[in-house]
Amino acid sequence: MNLRKASYILPFVIFLFLWGYFISGKKHLRADRDYYKHYHIAAFEFQGALSREHRLVVFRKNAPVTGVGGRMAYKFHVSGGRSVARFPIPWNAEEGFYEARVFHPSAKERDSFLGAVFAVTGRKAADVEFPLNAMNWENTKNLKTRRIPLPDGEIGSWKGIFDWLEYMKMDTFFYLAGQTAYFGQSLPKDFPWIKNNLKMLDELCEAARERKMRIGAWVASYIVVGKADQNLGYTYGLDYSLSEDRLKKSRGISIRDPKRLKDIIKVMRQIDTSSADFIGLDYIRPVQGGFELTEEFLEEMDIELPGHVKAGNDRALYLAREIFKRKNYALQDMWNWWRARQSSLCIERIKEEVKSDKPLWVFILSWQMGHQHGQDPLMFRDAGADFQTVMLYECDDRQFERLLSQWGKYNAEGVNFIIGNQIDFDVHQFSESPPAPEKFARRIFEAQKIFKPKGIFVNDLSRVFWGRKGAYTGMEWLLPVRQLIETGETGGGFRYGASKSSTVLPSQPPLN
Repeated sequence: MNLRKASYILPFVIFLFLWGYFISGKKHLRADRDYYKHYHIAAFEFQGALSREHRLVVFRKNAPVTGVGGRMAYKFHVSGGRSVARFPIPWNAEEGFYEARVFHPSAKERDSFLGAVFAVTGRKAADVEFPLNAMNWENTKNLKTRRIPLPDGEIGSWKGIFDWLEYMKMDTFFYLAGQTAYFGQSLPKDFPWIKNNLKMLDELCEAARERKMRIGAWVASYIVVGKADQNLGYTYGLDYSLSEDRLKKSRGISIRDPKRLKDIIKVMRQIDTSSADFIGLDYIRPVQGGFELTEEFLEEMDIELPGHVKAGNDRALYLAREIFKRKNYALQDMWNWWRARQSSLCIERIKEEVKSDKPLWVFILSWQMGHQHGQDPLMFRDAGADFQTVMLYECDDRQFERLLSQWGKYNAEGVNFIIGNQIDFDVHQFSESPPAPEKFARRIFEAQKIFKPKGIFVNDLSRVFWGRKGAYTGMEWLLPVRQLIETGETGGGFRYGASKSSTVLPSQPPLN
Protein backbone atom coordinates (compact mmCIF):
# COMPACT_ATOMS: atom_id res chain seq x y z
CA MET A 1 0.00 0.00 0.00
CA ASN A 2 2.80 2.41 0.90
CA LEU A 3 4.66 1.58 -2.30
CA ARG A 4 1.53 2.25 -4.31
CA LYS A 5 1.11 5.67 -2.66
CA ALA A 6 4.76 6.46 -3.29
CA SER A 7 4.31 5.66 -6.98
CA TYR A 8 1.68 8.40 -7.13
CA ILE A 9 3.45 10.96 -5.01
CA LEU A 10 6.96 10.72 -6.47
CA PRO A 11 6.10 12.05 -9.98
CA PHE A 12 4.21 14.94 -8.37
CA VAL A 13 7.19 15.82 -6.16
CA ILE A 14 9.49 15.70 -9.18
CA PHE A 15 7.10 17.99 -11.08
CA LEU A 16 7.06 20.51 -8.23
CA PHE A 17 10.85 20.43 -8.01
CA LEU A 18 11.30 21.05 -11.74
CA TRP A 19 8.57 23.70 -11.77
CA GLY A 20 10.18 25.50 -8.80
CA TYR A 21 13.59 25.31 -10.43
CA PHE A 22 12.21 26.78 -13.65
CA ILE A 23 10.30 29.56 -11.87
CA SER A 24 13.17 30.46 -9.57
CA GLY A 25 15.22 31.51 -12.56
CA LYS A 26 12.55 33.94 -13.76
CA LYS A 27 12.24 37.65 -13.02
CA HIS A 28 8.85 38.31 -11.49
CA LEU A 29 6.43 41.03 -12.66
CA ARG A 30 3.73 41.76 -10.09
CA ALA A 31 0.33 43.46 -10.35
CA ASP A 32 -0.81 45.87 -7.64
CA ARG A 33 -4.02 43.83 -7.25
CA ASP A 34 -5.55 40.58 -8.46
CA TYR A 35 -8.56 42.04 -10.27
CA TYR A 36 -9.62 45.34 -11.80
CA LYS A 37 -12.88 47.05 -12.66
CA HIS A 38 -13.42 48.88 -15.93
CA TYR A 39 -12.44 52.31 -14.57
CA HIS A 40 -9.21 51.15 -12.92
CA ILE A 41 -5.63 51.74 -14.03
CA ALA A 42 -3.59 48.59 -13.42
CA ALA A 43 -0.02 49.03 -12.18
CA PHE A 44 2.72 46.43 -12.70
CA GLU A 45 5.98 46.48 -10.79
CA PHE A 46 9.38 44.90 -11.22
CA GLN A 47 11.86 45.05 -8.33
CA GLY A 48 14.82 46.35 -10.28
CA ALA A 49 15.71 48.92 -12.92
CA LEU A 50 14.53 48.18 -16.46
CA SER A 51 15.93 49.86 -19.53
CA ARG A 52 14.11 52.08 -22.04
CA GLU A 53 13.87 49.07 -24.35
CA HIS A 54 11.66 47.20 -21.90
CA ARG A 55 7.93 47.63 -22.41
CA LEU A 56 4.78 46.25 -20.84
CA VAL A 57 2.38 44.39 -23.16
CA VAL A 58 -0.92 42.90 -21.98
CA PHE A 59 -2.32 39.70 -23.48
CA ARG A 60 -5.80 38.19 -23.55
CA LYS A 61 -6.05 34.59 -24.76
CA ASN A 62 -2.43 34.85 -25.89
CA ALA A 63 -3.13 37.83 -28.18
CA PRO A 64 -1.89 41.36 -27.43
CA VAL A 65 -4.59 43.75 -26.21
CA THR A 66 -5.17 47.06 -27.93
CA GLY A 67 -5.60 49.61 -25.17
CA VAL A 68 -7.10 53.07 -24.80
CA GLY A 69 -6.00 55.36 -27.62
CA GLY A 70 -4.74 52.37 -29.62
CA ARG A 71 -1.77 51.76 -27.34
CA MET A 72 -0.26 48.30 -27.19
CA ALA A 73 3.02 48.88 -25.32
CA TYR A 74 3.62 50.86 -22.13
CA LYS A 75 6.78 52.42 -20.70
CA PHE A 76 8.33 51.43 -17.40
CA HIS A 77 9.27 54.27 -15.09
CA VAL A 78 12.22 53.64 -12.79
CA SER A 79 12.29 55.11 -9.30
CA GLY A 80 13.88 53.93 -6.05
CA GLY A 81 15.22 50.76 -7.61
CA ARG A 82 11.87 49.57 -8.96
CA SER A 83 10.19 49.80 -12.37
CA VAL A 84 6.47 50.48 -12.78
CA ALA A 85 4.22 50.54 -15.86
CA ARG A 86 0.51 51.42 -15.91
CA PHE A 87 -2.26 49.93 -18.04
CA PRO A 88 -5.71 51.63 -18.19
CA ILE A 89 -8.38 48.93 -18.51
CA PRO A 90 -9.71 49.43 -22.08
CA TRP A 91 -13.20 50.53 -22.99
CA ASN A 92 -15.67 47.64 -22.95
CA ALA A 93 -12.94 45.16 -21.94
CA GLU A 94 -14.04 41.53 -21.80
CA GLU A 95 -14.32 40.12 -18.32
CA GLY A 96 -11.87 37.34 -17.63
CA PHE A 97 -8.15 36.70 -17.21
CA TYR A 98 -5.31 38.69 -18.75
CA GLU A 99 -1.55 38.46 -18.53
CA ALA A 100 0.89 41.38 -18.38
CA ARG A 101 4.29 40.54 -19.86
CA VAL A 102 7.61 42.32 -20.20
CA PHE A 103 8.58 42.84 -23.83
CA HIS A 104 12.14 43.39 -25.07
CA PRO A 105 13.66 43.20 -28.57
CA SER A 106 15.80 40.30 -27.36
CA ALA A 107 13.90 37.02 -27.15
CA LYS A 108 16.26 35.80 -24.44
CA GLU A 109 15.52 38.86 -22.32
CA ARG A 110 11.77 38.50 -22.90
CA ASP A 111 11.84 34.88 -21.81
CA SER A 112 13.63 35.73 -18.59
CA PHE A 113 10.46 37.36 -17.17
CA LEU A 114 7.45 35.73 -15.58
CA GLY A 115 4.23 37.54 -16.45
CA ALA A 116 1.56 38.76 -14.03
CA VAL A 117 -1.92 37.25 -14.39
CA PHE A 118 -4.89 39.41 -13.43
CA ALA A 119 -8.63 39.55 -14.00
CA VAL A 120 -11.08 42.17 -15.24
CA THR A 121 -14.35 41.78 -13.40
CA GLY A 122 -17.68 43.58 -13.35
CA ARG A 123 -19.82 44.56 -10.40
CA LYS A 124 -23.24 42.92 -10.16
CA ALA A 125 -25.97 45.54 -10.01
CA ALA A 126 -28.44 45.53 -7.11
CA ASP A 127 -31.76 43.81 -7.63
CA VAL A 128 -34.47 46.14 -8.92
CA GLU A 129 -38.00 45.14 -9.84
CA PHE A 130 -38.30 45.56 -13.60
CA PRO A 131 -39.88 46.61 -15.89
CA LEU A 132 -39.68 50.22 -14.77
CA ASN A 133 -41.55 52.82 -16.81
CA ALA A 134 -41.15 56.34 -15.54
CA MET A 135 -42.12 59.96 -15.97
CA ASN A 136 -39.57 62.62 -15.02
CA TRP A 137 -40.13 65.95 -13.30
CA GLU A 138 -37.21 68.38 -13.58
CA ASN A 139 -38.98 71.67 -12.92
CA THR A 140 -37.85 73.49 -9.77
CA LYS A 141 -40.72 75.96 -9.39
CA ASN A 142 -42.72 75.64 -6.17
CA LEU A 143 -44.70 72.48 -6.83
CA LYS A 144 -46.91 73.02 -3.77
CA THR A 145 -48.68 75.96 -5.40
CA ARG A 146 -48.87 74.51 -8.91
CA ARG A 147 -52.22 73.82 -10.54
CA ILE A 148 -51.86 70.81 -12.81
CA PRO A 149 -54.12 70.02 -15.79
CA LEU A 150 -55.37 66.44 -15.47
CA PRO A 151 -55.86 63.83 -18.20
CA ASP A 152 -59.67 64.28 -18.05
CA GLY A 153 -59.37 68.00 -18.74
CA GLU A 154 -59.94 69.19 -15.17
CA ILE A 155 -57.44 71.21 -13.15
CA GLY A 156 -56.01 69.69 -10.01
CA SER A 157 -53.25 70.06 -7.45
CA TRP A 158 -49.71 68.70 -7.67
CA LYS A 159 -51.09 65.26 -6.84
CA GLY A 160 -52.39 65.19 -10.40
CA ILE A 161 -48.88 64.11 -11.38
CA PHE A 162 -49.85 60.59 -10.36
CA ASP A 163 -53.01 60.72 -12.48
CA TRP A 164 -50.72 61.19 -15.44
CA LEU A 165 -48.58 58.24 -14.44
CA GLU A 166 -51.70 56.07 -14.24
CA TYR A 167 -52.89 57.37 -17.59
CA MET A 168 -49.52 56.53 -19.17
CA LYS A 169 -49.45 53.03 -17.62
CA MET A 170 -46.28 54.00 -15.76
CA ASP A 171 -45.23 52.88 -12.30
CA THR A 172 -42.37 55.24 -11.33
CA PHE A 173 -41.90 58.97 -10.85
CA PHE A 174 -38.38 60.39 -11.22
CA TYR A 175 -38.06 63.68 -9.36
CA LEU A 176 -35.30 66.30 -9.52
CA ALA A 177 -34.74 66.87 -5.80
CA GLY A 178 -31.39 68.68 -5.79
CA GLN A 179 -30.26 71.44 -8.13
CA THR A 180 -27.91 74.43 -7.86
CA ALA A 181 -28.80 77.57 -9.81
CA TYR A 182 -27.64 81.17 -10.01
CA PHE A 183 -29.69 83.97 -11.54
CA GLY A 184 -28.19 86.85 -9.57
CA GLN A 185 -28.86 85.60 -6.05
CA SER A 186 -26.55 83.06 -4.42
CA LEU A 187 -27.71 79.97 -2.59
CA PRO A 188 -26.25 79.30 0.88
CA LYS A 189 -22.60 78.28 0.63
CA ASP A 190 -23.01 75.48 3.21
CA PHE A 191 -26.04 73.97 1.41
CA PRO A 192 -26.26 75.29 -2.19
CA TRP A 193 -29.43 73.47 -3.20
CA ILE A 194 -32.81 74.89 -4.24
CA LYS A 195 -35.15 74.04 -1.40
CA ASN A 196 -38.50 74.00 -3.25
CA ASN A 197 -38.15 70.43 -4.47
CA LEU A 198 -36.45 69.10 -1.37
CA LYS A 199 -39.34 70.40 0.76
CA MET A 200 -41.84 68.44 -1.34
CA LEU A 201 -40.01 65.12 -1.38
CA ASP A 202 -41.66 63.54 1.67
CA GLU A 203 -45.17 64.50 0.51
CA LEU A 204 -44.46 63.16 -2.96
CA CYS A 205 -43.21 59.87 -1.51
CA GLU A 206 -46.37 59.58 0.59
CA ALA A 207 -48.60 60.31 -2.42
CA ALA A 208 -46.71 57.74 -4.49
CA ARG A 209 -47.24 55.11 -1.76
CA GLU A 210 -50.98 55.82 -1.74
CA ARG A 211 -51.08 55.17 -5.49
CA LYS A 212 -48.83 52.09 -5.21
CA MET A 213 -46.12 53.73 -7.29
CA ARG A 214 -42.39 54.09 -6.88
CA ILE A 215 -40.39 57.30 -6.70
CA GLY A 216 -36.77 58.11 -7.44
CA ALA A 217 -35.12 61.37 -6.40
CA TRP A 218 -32.05 62.64 -8.20
CA VAL A 219 -29.41 65.35 -7.91
CA ALA A 220 -27.96 67.49 -10.72
CA SER A 221 -24.33 66.95 -9.75
CA TYR A 222 -21.67 69.04 -11.50
CA ILE A 223 -23.73 71.84 -13.02
CA VAL A 224 -24.90 75.30 -11.98
CA VAL A 225 -28.06 76.26 -13.88
CA GLY A 226 -27.94 79.83 -15.12
CA LYS A 227 -24.48 81.29 -14.58
CA ALA A 228 -21.45 80.09 -12.65
CA ASP A 229 -21.82 81.42 -9.11
CA GLN A 230 -18.41 82.60 -7.89
CA ASN A 231 -19.70 82.95 -4.31
CA LEU A 232 -20.02 79.21 -3.68
CA GLY A 233 -16.31 78.47 -3.50
CA TYR A 234 -16.23 76.05 -6.43
CA THR A 235 -13.57 75.51 -9.07
CA TYR A 236 -15.25 75.70 -12.46
CA GLY A 237 -14.21 73.78 -15.54
CA LEU A 238 -12.03 75.05 -18.36
CA ASP A 239 -13.59 74.56 -21.77
CA TYR A 240 -12.18 75.18 -25.25
CA SER A 241 -13.74 77.46 -27.86
CA LEU A 242 -12.85 76.15 -31.31
CA SER A 243 -14.12 79.28 -33.09
CA GLU A 244 -12.04 81.58 -30.83
CA ASP A 245 -9.17 79.10 -30.32
CA ARG A 246 -8.95 79.79 -26.59
CA LEU A 247 -9.76 78.32 -23.20
CA LYS A 248 -12.73 79.72 -21.33
CA LYS A 249 -14.44 79.21 -18.00
CA SER A 250 -17.62 77.12 -18.02
CA ARG A 251 -20.61 76.86 -15.70
CA GLY A 252 -19.77 73.21 -15.17
CA ILE A 253 -18.12 72.55 -11.82
CA SER A 254 -14.81 70.73 -12.03
CA ILE A 255 -15.30 66.98 -11.61
CA ARG A 256 -12.43 66.97 -9.11
CA ASP A 257 -13.74 69.84 -6.97
CA PRO A 258 -13.66 68.55 -3.34
CA LYS A 259 -16.28 70.98 -2.02
CA ARG A 260 -18.82 70.01 -4.67
CA LEU A 261 -18.32 66.33 -3.91
CA LYS A 262 -18.99 67.00 -0.22
CA ASP A 263 -22.08 69.05 -1.10
CA ILE A 264 -23.43 66.25 -3.31
CA ILE A 265 -22.86 63.68 -0.56
CA LYS A 266 -24.61 65.96 1.95
CA VAL A 267 -27.76 66.40 -0.13
CA MET A 268 -27.79 62.71 -1.14
CA ARG A 269 -27.75 61.73 2.54
CA GLN A 270 -30.75 63.98 3.13
CA ILE A 271 -32.60 62.44 0.17
CA ASP A 272 -31.74 58.98 1.47
CA THR A 273 -33.64 59.71 4.71
CA SER A 274 -36.87 60.00 2.69
CA SER A 275 -38.93 56.99 1.68
CA ALA A 276 -37.87 57.34 -1.98
CA ASP A 277 -37.26 53.97 -3.64
CA PHE A 278 -34.23 55.08 -5.67
CA ILE A 279 -31.60 57.80 -5.48
CA GLY A 280 -30.00 59.18 -8.61
CA LEU A 281 -27.33 61.37 -10.19
CA ASP A 282 -27.46 63.54 -13.29
CA TYR A 283 -24.63 65.64 -14.74
CA ILE A 284 -22.22 63.17 -13.20
CA ARG A 285 -19.50 64.12 -15.67
CA PRO A 286 -17.25 67.02 -16.65
CA VAL A 287 -20.11 69.16 -17.93
CA GLN A 288 -17.98 71.31 -20.23
CA GLY A 289 -14.30 70.79 -20.99
CA GLY A 290 -12.27 69.67 -18.01
CA PHE A 291 -8.96 71.14 -19.16
CA GLU A 292 -8.27 72.49 -15.69
CA LEU A 293 -7.21 68.88 -14.99
CA THR A 294 -4.64 68.70 -17.80
CA GLU A 295 -1.64 67.95 -15.59
CA GLU A 296 -3.38 65.14 -13.71
CA PHE A 297 -4.50 63.62 -17.01
CA LEU A 298 -1.02 63.74 -18.54
CA GLU A 299 0.60 62.21 -15.48
CA GLU A 300 -1.89 59.42 -14.91
CA MET A 301 -2.15 58.44 -18.58
CA ASP A 302 1.64 58.72 -19.06
CA ILE A 303 1.54 61.28 -21.87
CA GLU A 304 4.44 63.57 -22.73
CA LEU A 305 3.87 66.87 -24.50
CA PRO A 306 6.56 68.47 -26.69
CA GLY A 307 9.33 70.09 -24.65
CA HIS A 308 8.55 73.63 -25.84
CA VAL A 309 5.07 73.49 -24.25
CA LYS A 310 5.94 74.39 -20.68
CA ALA A 311 3.52 76.75 -18.90
CA GLY A 312 0.32 75.41 -17.29
CA ASN A 313 -2.28 77.16 -19.42
CA ASP A 314 -0.18 76.65 -22.55
CA ARG A 315 -0.19 72.91 -21.88
CA ALA A 316 -3.95 72.86 -21.38
CA LEU A 317 -4.45 74.87 -24.58
CA TYR A 318 -2.11 72.55 -26.48
CA LEU A 319 -4.09 69.52 -25.29
CA ALA A 320 -7.40 71.14 -26.27
CA ARG A 321 -6.10 72.02 -29.72
CA GLU A 322 -4.82 68.48 -30.27
CA ILE A 323 -8.21 67.05 -29.36
CA PHE A 324 -10.56 69.47 -31.11
CA LYS A 325 -8.60 71.37 -33.73
CA ARG A 326 -6.05 68.84 -34.97
CA LYS A 327 -8.34 65.84 -34.41
CA ASN A 328 -5.75 63.70 -32.63
CA TYR A 329 -8.11 60.75 -32.16
CA ALA A 330 -5.72 58.67 -30.06
CA LEU A 331 -5.32 61.52 -27.58
CA GLN A 332 -9.04 62.25 -27.72
CA ASP A 333 -9.80 58.63 -26.86
CA MET A 334 -7.47 58.72 -23.86
CA TRP A 335 -8.96 62.06 -22.73
CA ASN A 336 -12.50 60.69 -22.90
CA TRP A 337 -11.53 57.50 -21.05
CA TRP A 338 -9.75 59.38 -18.29
CA ARG A 339 -12.69 61.75 -17.75
CA ALA A 340 -15.05 58.76 -17.59
CA ARG A 341 -12.72 57.31 -14.95
CA GLN A 342 -12.99 60.53 -12.93
CA SER A 343 -16.79 60.44 -13.17
CA SER A 344 -16.73 56.82 -12.03
CA LEU A 345 -14.51 57.63 -9.06
CA CYS A 346 -17.07 60.26 -8.03
CA ILE A 347 -19.89 57.68 -8.20
CA GLU A 348 -17.79 55.25 -6.19
CA ARG A 349 -17.06 57.86 -3.51
CA ILE A 350 -20.69 59.03 -3.32
CA LYS A 351 -21.90 55.45 -2.98
CA GLU A 352 -19.36 54.72 -0.23
CA GLU A 353 -20.08 57.91 1.73
CA VAL A 354 -23.87 57.97 1.50
CA LYS A 355 -24.09 54.28 2.51
CA SER A 356 -27.62 53.93 1.15
CA ASP A 357 -29.45 50.62 0.84
CA LYS A 358 -31.45 52.08 -2.05
CA PRO A 359 -30.55 51.32 -5.67
CA LEU A 360 -28.56 54.11 -7.32
CA TRP A 361 -29.25 55.20 -10.87
CA VAL A 362 -27.48 57.65 -13.16
CA PHE A 363 -28.44 59.57 -16.26
CA ILE A 364 -26.08 58.86 -19.15
CA LEU A 365 -25.75 60.59 -22.50
CA SER A 366 -26.33 58.49 -25.58
CA TRP A 367 -23.86 59.79 -28.19
CA GLN A 368 -20.80 57.51 -28.34
CA MET A 369 -22.12 55.62 -25.28
CA GLY A 370 -21.44 58.77 -23.28
CA HIS A 371 -17.70 58.62 -24.02
CA GLN A 372 -17.62 62.05 -25.65
CA HIS A 373 -18.78 63.56 -22.36
CA GLY A 374 -16.73 61.51 -19.92
CA GLN A 375 -19.18 58.68 -19.23
CA ASP A 376 -19.26 54.93 -19.84
CA PRO A 377 -21.97 52.35 -18.96
CA LEU A 378 -19.63 49.55 -17.79
CA MET A 379 -17.50 51.93 -15.77
CA PHE A 380 -20.61 53.39 -14.14
CA ARG A 381 -22.03 49.97 -13.32
CA ASP A 382 -18.76 48.91 -11.73
CA ALA A 383 -18.57 52.17 -9.77
CA GLY A 384 -22.02 51.68 -8.22
CA ALA A 385 -24.84 52.43 -10.68
CA ASP A 386 -27.62 49.83 -10.44
CA PHE A 387 -29.46 51.07 -13.52
CA GLN A 388 -28.84 53.81 -16.06
CA THR A 389 -31.30 56.10 -17.80
CA VAL A 390 -30.05 56.72 -21.34
CA MET A 391 -31.03 60.12 -22.74
CA LEU A 392 -31.90 59.78 -26.44
CA TYR A 393 -32.04 63.56 -26.82
CA GLU A 394 -30.98 66.27 -29.24
CA CYS A 395 -30.01 64.60 -32.48
CA ASP A 396 -31.34 64.55 -36.04
CA ASP A 397 -32.38 61.39 -37.87
CA ARG A 398 -28.94 60.70 -39.31
CA GLN A 399 -27.24 61.21 -35.97
CA PHE A 400 -29.79 58.97 -34.29
CA GLU A 401 -29.09 56.14 -36.74
CA ARG A 402 -25.37 56.55 -36.09
CA LEU A 403 -25.99 56.57 -32.36
CA LEU A 404 -27.84 53.25 -32.50
CA SER A 405 -25.11 51.76 -34.70
CA GLN A 406 -22.49 52.65 -32.07
CA TRP A 407 -24.51 51.09 -29.26
CA GLY A 408 -25.07 47.96 -31.35
CA LYS A 409 -21.31 47.31 -31.26
CA TYR A 410 -21.01 47.86 -27.51
CA ASN A 411 -21.23 44.90 -25.15
CA ALA A 412 -23.26 46.14 -22.18
CA GLU A 413 -24.08 42.75 -20.70
CA GLY A 414 -24.99 43.13 -17.05
CA VAL A 415 -25.99 46.80 -17.38
CA ASN A 416 -29.64 47.68 -16.70
CA PHE A 417 -30.88 50.37 -19.09
CA ILE A 418 -34.00 52.52 -19.01
CA ILE A 419 -34.18 54.48 -22.26
CA GLY A 420 -36.01 57.75 -22.77
CA ASN A 421 -36.69 60.74 -24.93
CA GLN A 422 -37.59 64.37 -24.35
CA ILE A 423 -40.81 66.21 -25.16
CA ASP A 424 -39.41 69.05 -27.25
CA PHE A 425 -40.44 70.17 -30.73
CA ASP A 426 -37.11 71.89 -31.42
CA VAL A 427 -34.91 68.85 -30.74
CA HIS A 428 -37.12 66.77 -33.02
CA GLN A 429 -36.18 69.10 -35.88
CA PHE A 430 -39.56 70.89 -35.91
CA SER A 431 -40.91 67.81 -37.65
CA GLU A 432 -44.41 67.89 -39.12
CA SER A 433 -44.03 64.89 -41.42
CA PRO A 434 -43.95 62.65 -39.53
CA PRO A 435 -45.46 64.60 -36.65
CA ALA A 436 -42.84 65.34 -33.98
CA PRO A 437 -44.71 63.29 -31.31
CA GLU A 438 -44.57 60.21 -33.56
CA LYS A 439 -40.82 60.75 -34.12
CA PHE A 440 -40.48 61.11 -30.34
CA ALA A 441 -42.04 57.68 -29.72
CA ARG A 442 -40.51 56.07 -32.81
CA ARG A 443 -37.00 56.78 -31.54
CA ILE A 444 -37.76 55.00 -28.28
CA PHE A 445 -39.22 52.09 -30.25
CA GLU A 446 -36.14 51.79 -32.50
CA ALA A 447 -33.76 52.09 -29.56
CA GLN A 448 -35.52 49.23 -27.74
CA LYS A 449 -34.27 46.83 -30.41
CA ILE A 450 -30.66 47.70 -29.60
CA PHE A 451 -30.71 48.32 -25.85
CA LYS A 452 -33.13 45.58 -24.76
CA PRO A 453 -34.03 47.96 -21.91
CA LYS A 454 -35.77 47.27 -18.62
CA GLY A 455 -38.24 50.08 -19.30
CA ILE A 456 -38.65 53.56 -20.74
CA PHE A 457 -38.93 57.09 -19.39
CA VAL A 458 -40.33 60.38 -20.63
CA ASN A 459 -38.57 63.65 -19.96
CA ASP A 460 -40.55 65.33 -18.62
CA LEU A 461 -44.10 65.85 -17.41
CA SER A 462 -43.65 69.59 -16.82
CA ARG A 463 -42.91 69.94 -20.56
CA VAL A 464 -46.34 68.51 -21.29
CA PHE A 465 -47.77 71.66 -19.72
CA TRP A 466 -45.13 74.35 -20.27
CA GLY A 467 -42.60 73.01 -22.76
CA ARG A 468 -41.77 73.61 -26.43
CA LYS A 469 -44.50 71.44 -27.92
CA GLY A 470 -44.74 73.15 -31.31
CA ALA A 471 -48.16 72.86 -32.94
CA TYR A 472 -49.00 69.77 -30.92
CA THR A 473 -50.80 69.40 -27.65
CA GLY A 474 -49.32 67.79 -24.58
CA MET A 475 -51.73 64.89 -24.95
CA GLU A 476 -50.62 64.37 -28.55
CA TRP A 477 -47.02 64.07 -27.40
CA LEU A 478 -47.93 61.41 -24.86
CA LEU A 479 -50.36 59.22 -26.79
CA PRO A 480 -47.79 57.39 -28.98
CA VAL A 481 -45.65 56.57 -25.93
CA ARG A 482 -48.65 55.30 -24.03
CA GLN A 483 -49.46 53.00 -26.96
CA LEU A 484 -45.84 51.83 -27.02
CA ILE A 485 -46.05 50.86 -23.34
CA GLU A 486 -49.41 49.12 -23.80
CA THR A 487 -48.79 47.27 -27.06
CA GLY A 488 -45.07 47.45 -27.79
CA GLU A 489 -45.83 49.16 -31.09
CA THR A 490 -46.17 52.72 -32.41
CA GLY A 491 -48.28 54.32 -35.14
CA GLY A 492 -51.89 54.22 -34.04
CA GLY A 493 -53.23 56.43 -36.81
CA PHE A 494 -53.73 59.43 -34.55
CA ARG A 495 -55.09 62.55 -36.18
CA TYR A 496 -52.76 65.38 -35.34
CA GLY A 497 -53.73 69.01 -35.65
CA ALA A 498 -57.35 68.63 -36.74
CA SER A 499 -58.19 71.31 -34.22
CA LYS A 500 -55.80 72.34 -31.52
CA SER A 501 -58.60 73.19 -29.10
CA SER A 502 -60.68 70.10 -29.79
CA THR A 503 -60.66 66.72 -28.14
CA VAL A 504 -57.91 64.43 -29.38
CA LEU A 505 -59.50 61.27 -28.03
CA PRO A 506 -63.09 60.78 -26.86
CA SER A 507 -63.45 62.30 -23.38
CA GLN A 508 -59.69 63.06 -23.35
CA PRO A 509 -59.29 66.87 -23.87
CA PRO A 510 -55.82 67.98 -25.00
CA LEU A 511 -53.42 70.09 -22.98
CA ASN A 512 -52.54 73.33 -24.73
